[in-house]
Amino acid sequence: MKKIQRRSFIRKSATAAAAGALAAAVPASALGEEKKSRIVVVHGNDIPKMIAVGIEKMGGWGKFFKEGKKVALKPNLAWKSTPEQGGNTHPDIIRAVILAAEKAKVKQIVIPENTCHSERETFPACGVLDAIKGTGAKLYRPKGNDYVSVEVPKGKICKKARVTRDLIEADCLVNMPVAKHHGGAMLTLSMKNWMGAIDNRTRQGWHRQGLHQCIADFSTYLKPTLIIIDATRILLDRGPQGPGPLAHPHEIIFATDPVAADAYAATLFKKKPADIPHIRIAAELGVGCIDLDKVEIVRVEV
Repeated sequence: MKKIQRRSFIRKSATAAAAGALAAAVPASALGEEKKSRIVVVHGNDIPKMIAVGIEKMGGWGKFFKEGKKVALKPNLAWKSTPEQGGNTHPDIIRAVILAAEKAKVKQIVIPENTCHSERETFPACGVLDAIKGTGAKLYRPKGNDYVSVEVPKGKICKKARVTRDLIEADCLVNMPVAKHHGGAMLTLSMKNWMGAIDNRTRQGWHRQGLHQCIADFSTYLKPTLIIIDATRILLDRGPQGPGPLAHPHEIIFATDPVAADAYAATLFKKKPADIPHIRIAAELGVGCIDLDKVEIVRVEV
């Protein structure tokens, strides 16, 4: 399998070992190698069953989780809101993925999140502490040396970033956002979810310099192995924190192409994908396919 050249993305002063770890985080199915983008949309009310069926349609957990390997999960856990309010990824989705990873006998499961509210308030409120109970998953808010400086060669504005080390060193990186309204980015979906992967200084810079372009730029660098978008309930306004008005699509979206995944999720908000600037820009940068007519959409009822 041809790997995307990610060693060159790291600051020149990084060690060769760190560069090698970075290369290992490239997804097993790099976007450039896929002939056609494909997403799986599962509709239902039983979240663990929805996850199981969706992954089966994606080729099974064995395609993503390997024994003895490191798995990093990146849900959206930014706000001290309850699961019912739709501000964070549903804890039942997180738990289902953790249990699947442990069943696959992976070496390590890490869940880093640079929260917007204090993690001492956020993690209990959003239900993630209950989700990881009885598992070996490591949940934490990154600090200091938990971040590594990287270069983004294809970035137009975002040319450097401080990124959580565990995410870029993982053998399998699962991006697990909740679909919701966002005041600055219009929508939070998979590419916007990377803002919880960077440090506060980088995040502040994105807001000042051009949020949509920076989101798209960074998406040329950090590519997930798997995307699972929580659209069981979606926050229609007053995001990203809420509370606000909700709709209930009762859907979970699975993909490896972040542009295709986000393009489909945008339609749940009655938005055209190209009307969300960072989705359009990411497509122009070659991150993925924005034209849903060219995407294979597999729908499953549970």
